[in-house]
Amino acid sequence: MKSLFLHGGTCLTMNAQGDLLENSVIEVRDGKIFSIKSDPDFILPQGAEGIDTRDCLVTPGFVNAHTHTGMTLFRGIADELPLRQWLETKIFPLEAKWGKPDLVYFATLLACAEMIKSGTTCFNDMYYCEEDAARAVHEAGLRANCGQAVTEIGGLDELNKNPLDKFDEYLKVISNYPLVRPALAPHSIYGVSDKMWQKLVEYSRSRNILIHVHVAETQSEEDHYQKKLGISPTEYFERIGLWENEVVAAHCTCVTEKGIEILGKYKVGIAYNPESNLKLGTKICPVVDLRKMGARLAFGTDGVASNNNLDILQEASTGAKLQSYRYGVGAFTAEEAFRLLTSEGAHAVGWGKVVGSLEVGKEADVVAVDVKKPHAAPLYQPYSHLIYSASGADVKHVVVRGRLLLKDYRLQTLDEEQILRDARLWGEKLAKSS
Repeated sequence: MKSLFLHGGTCLTMNAQGDLLENSVIEVRDGKIFSIKSDPDFILPQGAEGIDTRDCLVTPGFVNAHTHTGMTLFRGIADELPLRQWLETKIFPLEAKWGKPDLVYFATLLACAEMIKSGTTCFNDMYYCEEDAARAVHEAGLRANCGQAVTEIGGLDELNKNPLDKFDEYLKVISNYPLVRPALAPHSIYGVSDKMWQKLVEYSRSRNILIHVHVAETQSEEDHYQKKLGISPTEYFERIGLWENEVVAAHCTCVTEKGIEILGKYKVGIAYNPESNLKLGTKICPVVDLRKMGARLAFGTDGVASNNNLDILQEASTGAKLQSYRYGVGAFTAEEAFRLLTSEGAHAVGWGKVVGSLEVGKEADVVAVDVKKPHAAPLYQPYSHLIYSASGADVKHVVVRGRLLLKDYRLQTLDEEQILRDARLWGEKLAKSS
């Protein structure tokens, strides 16, 4: 396979030293970074493929740590309700009627198009029919943890029968997709019985399967289990051994001080979803305290039904500002926020040894953010620009495992026009039934 060169841009490697390279040249061979250097006199070798990244900030691909891509067709269908009412009166009935493989496949394809165009190269998903989501991810060329939902609430009884037996079959199906990792996705402490939780923890441990779960999303959840069990959900999960497994805990907005200590002790991956949390009227995740205690943080968008987009740069901007509001200006810097999008985020979702920084030997997941824009001039600090000024619309090129998914703003693996036409048709069907 011929080499791919990304050349000319300012590269934020996100390695441990925080190296920044002007006039960068990244050579990719067989999906991995073969070399990375600064070379203002670079000439593209004959026969090689080149991507001109001049006037771009070149960074590791972005990580989205909490999604429900199968819900993408529910964007804007139910807004301005508190979480439990939103779930029970709007989302669960929609899912009971429409939660089927064809919808999940297409909704995920639509989500993948949106994520590629805004720089996400790796995401951590939770929904039903994830074998169909995984097929869409594979076709798009993205990298993902596809978490098969397990819940005993919501009315999808057929999909939730014998979940672990079905998961054995699921593992066989997605073994055909090299950039997809399987995950178990029990909804929450209240969405799964104690008996099922024990089975899930044991199953996950025996097969080394990541668990993706909502934790401490609302104060009512915390209060209910303090009253019922005398301990918080985070303490309950420690009691049953959940945190000894690889886990991504989404939200953690209402986690107690003891809970923060527990999550840090086990270095749990935490998905920080500021815009969804604001929209559903919950609280601000204590990111600074969680990181201080040792937890691994990443940004997440949640599903578009509660956001309503998958622009992870926009999410990072909102999230960084909220941490300043909660802890004071300077407590959480733009560079720290960008680490949550890249190196720290990759570790939080279990991909940190493979991607998350631009270093020789790592797989080549690379994003080029165009800074030849009015809102990027003048540009003094790259991290400041990326977090406080840039948006997903500035993403010009995207590479995953050495394969171009976006070139000069155009999707390379998906037919955007056809996806948009199909999305409108799906929207008409959903609108008639909602």
